[in-house]
Amino acid sequence: MSSKLSLSLIAALSLSVVATRAAHAAPMADSQIDSAEAGNPNSIDYGSRMTPSRPASNDEINAAERGNPESPDYNRRPSPVPDGNTTAEWRSSESANPHHV
Repeated sequence: MSSKLSLSLIAALSLSVVATRAAHAAPMADSQIDSAEAGNPNSIDYGSRMTPSRPASNDEINAAERGNPESPDYNRRPSPVPDGNTTAEWRSSESANPHHV
């Protein structure tokens, strides 16, 4: 009797595992696949992506690179001008840091 019970428990467990895997294996829609692979150079569709009709201007590139420490122009950025609120702003930004002194 014990072997019949264990056999039925094993069968029930295996059916529940199969049902769970089938529920999680739903196919992705094309739009989901496209959005997941957007910008991935290893994607099959990367070579056929839409490209802009004109190259970006220097002003557009500079605007996108502003504040980027890896930009070649980062060391030539203008220094911030300190004012009376600089210390207060710095202390308020550090107030949530548990390691500030």
